[in-house]
This record gives sequence, structure tokens and C-alpha cells, in this order.
Amino acid sequence: MTNITQRLYRRPALLVHYLPLNRKLKFSSSVSSRSEQVERIAVIGGGMTGLTAAFYASRRYPSASISLFESSTRFGGAVESVHVPVSNGTTVVCERGPRTLRANAPRAPVTYDLIDALGLAKTLIAVPKLCSTASRRYILFPDHLVSVPAFNPSLLRRHVASIPAPSVLQLRQLIRLLCVLATEPLFAGLLGGLLRSFFSSEPRPQGLHDESIGSFLSRHLGHRLVDNFASAVINGLYAGDIYRLSAKALLPGLWEIESKAQERRHGALYRFTGTMFPSINRKTPRLTPRHASDMSLAAQSQRREDEMVSRLRKGPSGELETSLKDITVFSFRRGLGELPSALETYLASADNVELHAGARVQKIIQNDTGLELSISNRGQTSTETFTHVIATTPYNHIISAANLDLEPMHTATAMLVTLYFATPNLNHPHRGFGYLIPNSVPLHQNPEHALGVVFDTDAMPGQDQAPHHGTKITVILGGHWWRFRSATSFPTEADGVTMARRLLHRHLDISEDPVATLVTLQRDAIPQYEIGHCERMARLRAVLNDRFAGRLRVAGASYRGIGVHDCVFSARSVVEGLDVDGWTGLECFEGGN
Repeated sequence: MTNITQRLYRRPALLVHYLPLNRKLKFSSSVSSRSEQVERIAVIGGGMTGLTAAFYASRRYPSASISLFESSTRFGGAVESVHVPVSNGTTVVCERGPRTLRANAPRAPVTYDLIDALGLAKTLIAVPKLCSTASRRYILFPDHLVSVPAFNPSLLRRHVASIPAPSVLQLRQLIRLLCVLATEPLFAGLLGGLLRSFFSSEPRPQGLHDESIGSFLSRHLGHRLVDNFASAVINGLYAGDIYRLSAKALLPGLWEIESKAQERRHGALYRFTGTMFPSINRKTPRLTPRHASDMSLAAQSQRREDEMVSRLRKGPSGELETSLKDITVFSFRRGLGELPSALETYLASADNVELHAGARVQKIIQNDTGLELSISNRGQTSTETFTHVIATTPYNHIISAANLDLEPMHTATAMLVTLYFATPNLNHPHRGFGYLIPNSVPLHQNPEHALGVVFDTDAMPGQDQAPHHGTKITVILGGHWWRFRSATSFPTEADGVTMARRLLHRHLDISEDPVATLVTLQRDAIPQYEIGHCERMARLRAVLNDRFAGRLRVAGASYRGIGVHDCVFSARSVVEGLDVDGWTGLECFEGGN
């Protein structure tokens, strides 16, 4: 892709709706507006977060000039779709990063607004919740795939009145579920764990401000369920070590329930009912004077974001959300890469936006008129000054460029190996989304240190237009297993293909040669929210306010969620608060002094 460094003056034909983003939002009187000072905006990073931030900034502040700096030669970050040739001129869609988006996720309305504004709704392809093949999931344990029963607490609450006289279908499903739970070693300890959680889970130690997900769940459910089941889920979601990742950051609802229970001296029964029936005991937590100011900021931030989502749901975004209410996941006809590509096309045509590829921001310095960026591009270094900067690159880059004395964040590297086989349904009889691999699986069953396997053909049926549908499978390797590997010791692409084929032969008895492969090494791509993450973010918020007076804002995967929905949401949230004095994008984190 050629570098785009000049301003382009073409109005896009893509937009089918224009939302009134330039109207002012009302905030608490404790924060002051300085909208007249939003004149020159720099967006650092051209991934999904940066592209989204530039998109909304260009529309909310049409008189401001916006410059987006991306250090690589392409925009889109980890979201990239590749059309790999297979035979007779046909291709299959392969993803180098995320492959689907979850429909009806809490933060999805901003993504829906983006899709609608860019005219991409017509290219959506979706998987219905009733599609048993795509929604079925497995866990490997200890040497075979186990189908994980779908469990939705909301359905339990909704149908609890019918339990005395269930329908025949419900009865059959219940019997099938009980048989699986009683016979599969994966679920050994489940009953004991639930009873433990209900009656006698260990209380949180006094003075403990955070702990690992593994430690938190072990206190309530026991180690067996955590090692055999929960670790697989965490591997699939975060590619992280369950005994390092923060429970406070990644399980905030459960953490809050336990906190309330201990404040009021309620026991395990309260915690269990709070988990199953979250509407019970939903009272505002008591604030201590030490955190009152922080919680006030958090409350204002939450109210502002709630208003943003509510406003979006009253427009085309809400209509799209309603149309997808019976959908589990979705993508686009030509892959998720359609989203960043459409954003790039729009921004290249916007009068007030400049895109700079191959431009790395090396330093961020406060001067008398704003923030000065030192930018390296093609071996040459230049400086530019901006009134506001939105940094969407990883946390470690920001603390280095801004010269902040803060501890670095651990990241995970993963290798995605996509294999396309000419024969269809090679994963039969295990049709479904794919399977995850827990940490407790014996080494001889997973010497490749795989995190999981995605059955792409089943996960997003109908995306590939090849005349004879084969089988497309992606093996995900590494993550926390590669934590102590050096940058030069990761497998080569050829090694990755060999490892993936060996694993599929062992687990699924697939020995056929693939007709096409795509290997992607995502270096340091997955931020690890380890123990103390919330406190680290609170310290970062305090430092940003102290050093840059709120002119430097952050958004992206390093802070408040690693998913595409999270990144898009954080980008718009930061843009909508850009004219609010002292806002950093981290107001939800308390403390930091």
C-alpha cells in the first residue's frame, strides 16, 4: 500500500447517514468545557482504534485539522483480511487477526453506528443463534473433544417457573446435559465447586486489592474446575495465564459482588445469588472519602458513555442492533478487513484529515502552545505541535514516547496458522465453532502449546464463494506459553504450518495436505491485564493529568478491553470528551495517587 501523506479533497460517496456528532454534550459543572481550543488533533496509531477516533473527530470537529500517524505501511492494525487463492482462480477469506464480532455485545452500538455510517450493513453476513453447527463449542480434555453445554443464566431465570412441568424438549435437553456432566472428566468437580460457591467459598483476604482470575475462581469453585475449564476460556479470550490476569479488571461484576458481600458481611449465598440474579442487591457502593473524587469522575464518565449509547440506540445504530438480536456473531462478505478499509477510504477523502503511513511518533513533549510530537518518517525526523493528542498505540509505546516513569505492561505473542483443505467437513463429527485447550492438558497432547482451534468454515458459513467448499481451520499457537521466548526464537512460518498439521492429526485425525496456508505472527499484539491493572491505569491517568493537563488522551486495547467492540467504543468515547478539561479516557479507574 502506498503511503498517504498529502491531504486529499474528495467527498466520499460511502456515507448513507450523517449523525449530528457536532452537537455539544452536557457535563457536570465540576468539569469545564474548552471546545474552542480543539484546533489541531493528532491521532497516534492507525489500527481500528485510531481509524475510528479520526473518523469521529473529523465529523465532530469539522473545523479542526486532524493528522493520523501510523508507523507501519498499512492501516487497520490486527484487523486484516486476506483473500488466498485455492484453485481455478477462486479464493478463500483468511483473517490475520479477529475473524468475527459478537452481536448484541454491551459496547456494540458504537460499532453498529460505524457500520451504518460507512454503508457496510448491506455486506454483513451473520450467524443465527439457532445455528447449532456454528454455535457449538468444544474443549479438549484430556485427549478428546468435549462438547460444552450452552448455558445462559438469563434463560434459567426466564424459565424457572416451568421447571415443575418442563416440556418434552426441555426434559430431553436436561437429561442430555446431566449425562454429559456426569460422565465427562472435564466436568469432574463441577457439583462440588457449585456447592462450595453456594455454601462455603473462602472469603477474600483482608486488604487484598486484586488477585488473579485463577486465585479468585479457585476460592469459589476449587482448583480442578479452574485448571480444566476456566483456563481454556481464558486462553481463548486473552491468550493469557489465568494465574496472572487480574480478576478485578476482567471479572469486574463478580469482583464487585464479592466486595459488597464482604462489606455487608454477607456469606457465599449472597455472592451466588448476586451472580445468578444480578438485579438483586444492586445498590450504589459506599464511597470512602479517599476515593470520593475519583468515583465522582468515574460516575460522570459512566453517565456520559451511557448517554452516548442511549442516543445511538435511538437512531440507525439501534435499528441495526434490533435486526441482529437473534444473531450470535457476524462478519462481512469479504472479511472483517472491510471495516478498516472503509474507514481509510473515508478519511483519505475527508477535507480536514491527513493520513501518514510509515510515520512513527518517537516523542511527546508539552510546550507552551500544546503537545509537540517528534515524528520519524523514511529516515527523517520532524516535529509538529497539536492542541490535543489521542494515543491509540500500545501502553508501552506511550509511556516510552511520553517519557513516563511507569512500569511496562506484559503482552502476548500468538501465531495464527490457517489451513485450507480441499475435502469438506474434515472436522466431522466435531462440527462447530472450534475448541479450546486448557492448561491442564498433558504436554504430550499439546507439545505445540496451542491455545485453541477455530473451525472457520463452520464458524462463518457462507463467507467463502469457492464452488467446492473445502475445510478451513485456524490453529492459534503461543500466547502465555511463549512468555519467556526471545524475539528471535518464535517459530518460522514453515514451522507454524508443521506444528498446526501435527496438532490437527493428533486431535482430529486430519492427515490431508492443505491446498493453501496463511501464517501470521502477531508480535506483542495482546495486552495482558495482569494483577494490579486497574491501579496501573489509575496511576497513568494521574500522570497524564499532571504532565499534560489532559491534552493527551488514550484509547485502545491496552486499557479498557481488547476486543474490536471495546476499541471502537473507547475511541468514540474519548473523542466525545475531547472538549472536556482534564479528561484522559481513563476516568473509570479510581485512585492513582
